[in-house]
Amino acid sequence: MLRNFSMIALGVVLVAGCDEKKSEPTPPPPVPAAAPTPAAAPSAAAPAAAAAPAGGKGDVKGTVTITGKAPEMADLKRTTDPFCGKTKMKDEEVVATKDGKLANVLIHINGAPAAEAPKDTATIAQENCMYRPRVQGVVAGQTVAIKNGDPTLHNVHTYKGTSTLFNQAQVPNTPSIEKKFTDNGAMLKFKCDVHQWMTGYVWVQNNPYFAVSGADGTFSIKGVPAGKYEVEAWHERFGTKKGEVTVVDGKPAEVKFEFTGSETATAK
Repeated sequence: MLRNFSMIALGVVLVAGCDEKKSEPTPPPPVPAAAPTPAAAPSAAAPAAAAAPAGGKGDVKGTVTITGKAPEMADLKRTTDPFCGKTKMKDEEVVATKDGKLANVLIHINGAPAAEAPKDTATIAQENCMYRPRVQGVVAGQTVAIKNGDPTLHNVHTYKGTSTLFNQAQVPNTPSIEKKFTDNGAMLKFKCDVHQWMTGYVWVQNNPYFAVSGADGTFSIKGVPAGKYEVEAWHERFGTKKGEVTVVDGKPAEVKFEFTGSETATAK
């Protein structure tokens, strides 16, 4: 009887062993994913930025005025050169209308995307012993042609700040002097050492989003990519003023600049 009991027990053990080999191991329970860390809420001192406008392009337009009395410009002393002395002219440091519209103000967009230099050549002409135009902008890398249209000797002395970029004589009936300027954000000053009153300015920027106010004080910057920008106005005597615009597709954005006439530009 003891033998029979042992045989039964052995059979139970063998059957249990077979069942253990056939069963698959039980996988461990999945580890729960960590809860995402909540984003920090904007502080009261730094509100969330407004959503940027959708893509597209728009124009930036405006006016530049002088609210105070425009300084009176003196007559230029041009008689040192017989040709120049034939025509009387006033200093053009400030050119404004009686109702305060201010010309020759360079307005540019800060933070606009860079663009390739255009193939068109910008021109600085020496006409009647004056630089024409007095103020203009060019795209960095664009060719600038400096022409002497007078029957007298000029020289082109160009400064970046107080440093001379080049100084070259230009006799009548000679080819244009061609230069390329690549310093983004540079205001270059052109002088003539032969005729000290001759002055011109060229703003260099890595995109074409700039303009110069006309005789009526108005300006227009075409095709600015949609977005929010700082706009800066520069005048050779009065310095700079800043404003902001939001450009949306197909809709002109307007900004106005006012100078009192008492400001003084800092040297660049």
